[in-house]
Amino acid sequence: MKKVYILILSLIGIFALSSLIYFPGLKVKSFEELGWFNKEKITYLSINKNNDNEYVELTAEDIQKVLNDFSKMELQKIARESDAFDSDSKKTNEESPKYVIDLKENNQDIGTIYLNDTNYIKFYQNSKEEVDIYKIVNNPDLEIHSVFASARNK
Repeated sequence: MKKVYILILSLIGIFALSSLIYFPGLKVKSFEELGWFNKEKITYLSINKNNDNEYVELTAEDIQKVLNDFSKMELQKIARESDAFDSDSKKTNEESPKYVIDLKENNQDIGTIYLNDTNYIKFYQNSKEEVDIYKIVNNPDLEIHSVFASARNK
């Protein structure tokens, strides 16, 4: 009987510690698993960089490049935006590009994605709802930078 108690307490302890320690692959979701929207149905996408007044509209090919960037991301839910930064990257946060991406499906607004370079991502579907914040764990190379620059120069 004593062994059963030890086993149960050990399992509870392991579960409690696993929520405090990051194990690669655990508690990490892909963009598709979040189910924010269906990527195949997106017909319009515009990007605003660093809160300037200019929105850049993308072609269908560029839309697919940006949506493929989202597929590369491994995301972990965090409580605050500041949790996405370690002590070294807090200094570079001010210089990192921030994108506001508006999505539409058949001229109906789906929502807005806020992307802070490769640090974190938020999705606003309704301005009244509380928004979940996800840290980008794997820091993928994103094409959104070049797509935005080329679309802006057109």
